[in-house]
Amino acid sequence: MIKLIALDLHGTFYAGRSFGVPDSAWEAVAKARQQGLRFAVCTGRPQGGYGLAYAQRLDPNGPHVFNDGASVCDAQGRSLHAHALPHLTELIELARKYELPFDLMGAEGGRYYEEGLMPPELLSHIEMTGVEARSALLGEIEETLVRLWFVASDLGLWEMVKPELAALPSIDLAEYKSPREVITGVIRKGVTKATGLQWLAEHYSISLSEIAMIGDSHNDLEAIREAGLGIAMGNAVDEIRAIADHITGHVREQGFAQAVEYILALNGHPLGLSR
Repeated sequence: MIKLIALDLHGTFYAGRSFGVPDSAWEAVAKARQQGLRFAVCTGRPQGGYGLAYAQRLDPNGPHVFNDGASVCDAQGRSLHAHALPHLTELIELARKYELPFDLMGAEGGRYYEEGLMPPELLSHIEMTGVEARSALLGEIEETLVRLWFVASDLGLWEMVKPELAALPSIDLAEYKSPREVITGVIRKGVTKATGLQWLAEHYSISLSEIAMIGDSHNDLEAIREAGLGIAMGNAVDEIRAIADHITGHVREQGFAQAVEYILALNGHPLGLSR
């Protein structure tokens, strides 16, 4: 019996700027909640902004996972649990040394950058999530910092810096490459969306076998593997599709609603949504 549905946002629930969140997804959420299911955002996005707005609507009374498991907050953005990012001084010294743009994520929803290291590519990265950022030096920030993002438009420079970053213990790097830039998240080693699911299970006094995880991208891999029911979107990467218990439709074609329908059918409460 599934009691909690954890969901990725972009590519799973949110279908892009042109499509937003499909009406069918919200309808499925409403019907599932009538059957007693809870929902929790489980995203790589920073805490706050559009992601927190979705969390408030999905479950205004429950906890939600942000920053790929590094922070858990309530629907008002108040921190419930955080994994502090180690080696912050060394990471920022490297950024300054190579003039590599970066921003920092806090457990209370703060987002910070250094004056002078704010090129257009970093600004675009920040605006995409709707989380407002402000300029600050490390020593001025009071909240626990859980994640750092590098944005490198010079791919050659990034390949030069990467070995120095990888040599730091107790951190993990997650790279997202495009032809024009590399965006890399730095997080405490061993922290993933799966550790976020474990926290949710303990909070609700349920087992992982009673949690369904719906996702589409590489950072959903561990959570989909560990959840009692792992569902891949039809637009998911091959690695996710290979390990999922079920594959639903594309995010732009009622895929999320179909995933909820599948879960409720397993629980004995079919939604009756069209496929």
